[in-house]
Amino acid sequence: MWGQKKAELKGVYAIAEALHPDLVEYDTKKSDGSYYPLPKGNVIQLLFLGDKNIPFCTIRRWTPQKFDYYVSLIGETLKIEINVR
Repeated sequence: MWGQKKAELKGVYAIAEALHPDLVEYDTKKSDGSYYPLPKGNVIQLLFLGDKNIPFCTIRRWTPQKFDYYVSLIGETLKIEINVR
């Protein structure tokens, strides 16, 4: 994410079909070459524009409540926090 500290949520997309392999690679590959696991089934793609004007997206598990929550945040600027597990 190029050291960005904040990002505006620009879009929220429900994805029910299989994710394109390039998207999976982009969203889940760690710097050590391993991969973060993605949720099974339907997912939500969040599209952001960071404080350095560098766009990025991320994938989250889909539930109706999460989808509605993220849609309510479109246009908001959010703090970026990365939790390493």
